[in-house]
Amino acid sequence: MAEDTEYKKLPIEERCVHKLWKARVDGYEEAAKVFRELDDEKSPEWSKYAGLIKKMVVDSNALAQEKGLEAALIFVENSSLAGRTVGDVMSGIVQKCIAAPKTKTKELSVQVTLMYVEIEKHEAVVEELVKGMDHKNPKIVAACVAATTQAMREFGSKVIGIKQFIKKLAPLMADRDKAVRDETKQLAVESYRWIGAVMKTHIASLPQVTVKELEDEFDKVKSERAEPTRYLKSQQEKQAKIADEAAASVEDTYDENITPTNRKSVKKYCKQVIKETFIFGSPKYAFTPLLDEDGEAGVEDLDPMDLIDPVDILSKMPKDFYDKLDEKKWTLRKESLDALEKLLTENPKLEGGEYGALVSALKKVISKDSNVVLVALAGKCMAMLAKGLSKRFSNYATACVPALLEKFKEKKPNVVTALREAMDSIYSSTTLEAQQEHIVEALNNKNPNVKSETALFLARALCRTQPTALNKKLVKLLTTSLVKTLNESDPTVRDSSAEALGTLMKLMSEKTLTPLLLDVDALKMTKIKECHDKAEIKIKVAAPKKEARPATAPTTKVAAATTKPIGGTTEPKQVTRPATSGARKTVKKTGTGATGAASAGTSRAASSKSTISERELTPEEVQEKADVLLPPDVLNGLSDSNWKNRLAAMEQLILQIPSYDAQQPGLSQTLVRTISGRKPGLKEMNFQVLKLKLDAIRSVAENFPLTAITVDHVVNEITEKLADAKNGGSASDALTALSEATKLEHVVSKVLSFSLEQKSPKVQSEAFNWINKAIVEFGFKLQPKMLIDDVRKGVQSTNPTVRGAAIQLVGTMTMYMGNSLMVFFDGEKPALKSQILVEFNKNLGEKPPRPVRGVVRSNTNLDDDEDEDANCRASPEPMNLADLLPRVDISSQITESLLKEMSDKDWKTRNEGLTKLQAIINESKLIKPTIGDLAPALAHRLLDSNAKIAQTALSICEQLSTAMGAGCRSHVRVLFPGFLHALGDNKSFVRAAGLNCMNSFGEQGGYKEFFENEMIADALKSGSPLLKSELWAWLAEKMPLLPPKSISKEELTSMVPHLYAHICDRNAEVRKNANEAVLAIMIHLGYEAMARALDKQKPASKKDILAALEKARPNLPVKPLPKGKQQAPIPEETKKVVRSGGGGAAALKQNATKAASASSDKASTTTASRKKEEDVDTSPLLAVNNIKNQRLIDEQKMRVLKWTFTTPREEFTELLRDQMTTANVNKAMMANMFHDDFRNPNRI
Repeated sequence: MAEDTEYKKLPIEERCVHKLWKARVDGYEEAAKVFRELDDEKSPEWSKYAGLIKKMVVDSNALAQEKGLEAALIFVENSSLAGRTVGDVMSGIVQKCIAAPKTKTKELSVQVTLMYVEIEKHEAVVEELVKGMDHKNPKIVAACVAATTQAMREFGSKVIGIKQFIKKLAPLMADRDKAVRDETKQLAVESYRWIGAVMKTHIASLPQVTVKELEDEFDKVKSERAEPTRYLKSQQEKQAKIADEAAASVEDTYDENITPTNRKSVKKYCKQVIKETFIFGSPKYAFTPLLDEDGEAGVEDLDPMDLIDPVDILSKMPKDFYDKLDEKKWTLRKESLDALEKLLTENPKLEGGEYGALVSALKKVISKDSNVVLVALAGKCMAMLAKGLSKRFSNYATACVPALLEKFKEKKPNVVTALREAMDSIYSSTTLEAQQEHIVEALNNKNPNVKSETALFLARALCRTQPTALNKKLVKLLTTSLVKTLNESDPTVRDSSAEALGTLMKLMSEKTLTPLLLDVDALKMTKIKECHDKAEIKIKVAAPKKEARPATAPTTKVAAATTKPIGGTTEPKQVTRPATSGARKTVKKTGTGATGAASAGTSRAASSKSTISERELTPEEVQEKADVLLPPDVLNGLSDSNWKNRLAAMEQLILQIPSYDAQQPGLSQTLVRTISGRKPGLKEMNFQVLKLKLDAIRSVAENFPLTAITVDHVVNEITEKLADAKNGGSASDALTALSEATKLEHVVSKVLSFSLEQKSPKVQSEAFNWINKAIVEFGFKLQPKMLIDDVRKGVQSTNPTVRGAAIQLVGTMTMYMGNSLMVFFDGEKPALKSQILVEFNKNLGEKPPRPVRGVVRSNTNLDDDEDEDANCRASPEPMNLADLLPRVDISSQITESLLKEMSDKDWKTRNEGLTKLQAIINESKLIKPTIGDLAPALAHRLLDSNAKIAQTALSICEQLSTAMGAGCRSHVRVLFPGFLHALGDNKSFVRAAGLNCMNSFGEQGGYKEFFENEMIADALKSGSPLLKSELWAWLAEKMPLLPPKSISKEELTSMVPHLYAHICDRNAEVRKNANEAVLAIMIHLGYEAMARALDKQKPASKKDILAALEKARPNLPVKPLPKGKQQAPIPEETKKVVRSGGGGAAALKQNATKAASASSDKASTTTASRKKEEDVDTSPLLAVNNIKNQRLIDEQKMRVLKWTFTTPREEFTELLRDQMTTANVNKAMMANMFHDDFRNPNRI
């Protein structure tokens, strides 16, 4: 007996790996007890057992295995380290547990599996279960299928992705083992409950008998509501919160038939039911609004295409496809299209690639072929192509839509049907906003069929469009165009337009559309209303986001209560499992400082002037308000014939102005119009009275809110007074005050337009002088194009004074607009140009002075940094002069003959065509983005087999980006795949040209469009090593410079698998550049997201990838902490040095305890005393001690983690911190070592 119980003296970890099965059973039971007692999921205790969990579940002894599974279940539910064990543990469960002879072992293994799903490791779990479906043992296969079925039943198809196992159903359904077939049948039925009719397409290949059996089973569950009965851990908190709110709403409900005692019982019962709904998921007590967040029941929407693998059909197309398509005999052309149709039918989902040539060929058939059979067939092929490429077809949508809409003039039903199908398929890859020009143009077409079918397409498209995708400008444009066609003489056009307007009204609401339909007569309005009632929006309209209501009462803490499952449910009996945790303490973190920040922001916003609006008052209203505001003697004195009385009235009025209430409506307009409107107004002949009137207007502008309506009443008269010898300065100050109260741009435009109409050169010159002064004081807050046009008129004036003032203004503008300003004056006469150049050179390169007006002043309580930031924000943004210059539309020069020349079989002819195109661009200098079909034609030449022609095409693309400016971004989707292709060319000059093109397009139009439609991911997937190497190097250089959140997460996520594959690539250059690009991707995606993507990598490559991630992580840019938040100081430890002796560890432990108590005392001191105590630690970096020996002893006895690992985990970091604290390591060094900023360790 002594031998039997000797193992109980060993530590639990040693018992868990003991060779005696009884010792292991005892170890597993003790470990389970420890797990239940641990309250903190991040406790270091968990790390002791993380490596033992797999051994527990694969124990060779049946009883020990059962106890091990119980312990593993508790570990998985409560430990933060459980996610790291999923691969090993699930592999062991599949191999050893899931098909075990003992029923309880099988049940526990399923519970552990489901618990891994609950902690959001569902992808890894399903991956292991799918691997188990290929096992030789049919019992394991059947058990894996059954576990997958149960996981889907409990968590739903959003968690258990059907795509992962859908291909296994057909072979498993034909398995020779009956149990496997039965379980697979149950899985198919469960899948049907969640995805509906999509499931039928995946069982079509099975024998008819099996299909009939499954369809009968499908009919039985057709009416059942598919709902998850269990939630992921991240969802449970959200659901619990909703449950609390629901329970609170029960409390607010009053029923007079319920007595107070009963009402209390009802409330308690409702809370209990809601809580148990989330814990046990019983449909009998399910609270429907909580279970379905979107509020809709039934089958989950799933695109059938998501379950199909994409296929590259370009490589499977007949080699003579394009040659046959150009044949004169229609039957040969039909053979070519038939072959394409067959390919597209067999492969509904297409892999990304260069489909430009194919789309152009189909478009040519649709537009120009005289045979209607071929037109219909080409339209059908284009529809299937658009469906197969989905969003990737957006590159070609803009080129196809005009041709399809134009072809609606064809009346043959088979052609119209094919064109409708093609338009509907293409719309899924584009938007109405992107195609608005083509749609409006088609609605204005002379052919009634084109108008009618375009309106019908709009109606169908609007049924599948979110209201948020239509802005007010687009809604107005579409409505205006449809109202025109609503008045057509053709009844078909009228009906189609009414249908489109009715659908638009249904989508956007009557309130939005009715103001745009005021001109529509009652009869047509009735027709629109009928169509509105019939219209059916086929998508789920996203609800607007509700703003969070501020808390009106303090939150109360609710103690967690242990509940039991309610009996009587009709569901299959739940598998009982051991209690995995005791009562937990829920700690809620409350944010601090948010209120202060909000109040500060509110006060700052309140202090700044807000844009106000007012209506123009009638003269009678001005008179009425003036009678209330001003004393009768002032009103009478303003229009008195004696100038002395007018002077006295103005003096009295100026004294009264500051005493008025600024909140009084119409105050500024009443005062200004009274001063300027009472004769003689600003036509005052006495200079003293006029000065006071101008000063009064300035005072009103400086003290009260003012609008452009008030400014318009006086600005012309004040501008005229700029030429007054005595009051020109007062007039200038008044204009400045009006500009500061409203907008400088508005006042300047009024001053310029009025002064240039005057015959007096004095008015013109003084107007230019005032604008010169205003620009210096306000900064360049004007539309340059408007100002330049008027300044050129002044420069060309015959009066030398006006000309001199205008040239001085040009000199001031030079400081803000730079050297490019001279472009606007190149056409002037040499003598005049030389004068301009003198002033131009005088100011060129000078730094503009900081604005002193129109700047939001910072409050006195703001520090200097914030004041400086405010001034920086007020400084003018750099302007792009290319946007001011006139651009040429070269679309008329891109003729059909030129495009044919560029696509000729002879390379010399192609080269001549490109040379002509270069000449057109060089001659035009600046062009509009509208270049017709040039972009697709150029895209073909980028892929030309002749390297010189490809280089020429790349240089033309670079020219285009410079000539178009920001407009070049609209052609990125078509041309960018060609640039990427050039990076993989063997010729270095072609690769260099490709890089130049990419950089030029990025600089002119931005890089955002580069990261769309997975173009980069596709290139990395199928490109050559040269392409991969060049592209990763380019991404490593450019991506860190892009602003955060400018690239979509989906696009970055699609690049990560290729990045990981290339980190382990056999090509050294690819490996090197991929490693350099890790930081660039991490800056935008984050370390955590990239680390999560590692789960899908092979174990052999994980080590290298993880090393690359860890290497890049310290170089991530530091996110500044919010103001007021600082790094928590490390408690000061005692500086006692232990030199020797066996009791060293105990002494240090005692010192650590004292240090902890000392730090708690410090926490109660004031902020001022804390600052004094936080002096620099001058103690030795490491005190002499023998703790290392003690640690080795502890490791041998498995009391602490062994210091052996490939990459450090969080528990090792915590262990190191604890040991360094115990060893009295210098606290300053520790603060730097464990700081959140990874740059701090460099200071050590």
